[in-house]
Amino acid sequence: MNDNRSRLLEIAEGSVQRTGLKALSFRTLADEVGIKSSSVHYHFPEKADLARTLIEQYRDRLFLELESIAASDAPLRNRILAFVDVFARVAQEDRICLLCMMASEFAVLNADNQALLANVFTNLENWLAQLLENNRASLTTELSSLEIARLAITGLEGALLVDRVMRNSDRLNAQKTALLQLVKLPLTEATVC
Repeated sequence: MNDNRSRLLEIAEGSVQRTGLKALSFRTLADEVGIKSSSVHYHFPEKADLARTLIEQYRDRLFLELESIAASDAPLRNRILAFVDVFARVAQEDRICLLCMMASEFAVLNADNQALLANVFTNLENWLAQLLENNRASLTTELSSLEIARLAITGLEGALLVDRVMRNSDRLNAQKTALLQLVKLPLTEATVC
């Protein structure tokens, strides 16, 4: 990938995760990379083109990591912790999940990007639901795997937003605790006094 294009995407992603897509300007991007504004338009003719590329790039990285979590032979508790850690790492960088930030500005996205974003969230819910369903015997709830997945993702995304306002990680930690409460302790852990 072209170095300028890679750098533009890196800076744009960080900017969107901190202040949103609407606040992002091609002029500022150009200044930060050290190129002309017209060069930004060369790579991304419209902001919608940049938004699409950002969503796709984020999606691809996210699902690569999720595939690794799903393929692990670790207990479900550890895989849930790894999943929550994906969100926690974003918060540690004083960012919001790109998907959440794009969702908060859903009205400014074009129809194609709205559909893409909805598809990514659906796939994320389905990924977590499948992980849970594959480990159904480890769950302590009668909720369906999809219901748990929807609650978890909504809770984690919301926790990132509110924790940012409150300048702590209390809500993200509460989400992690709640998710872990849905998983039975392995017998070796459950019997230890």
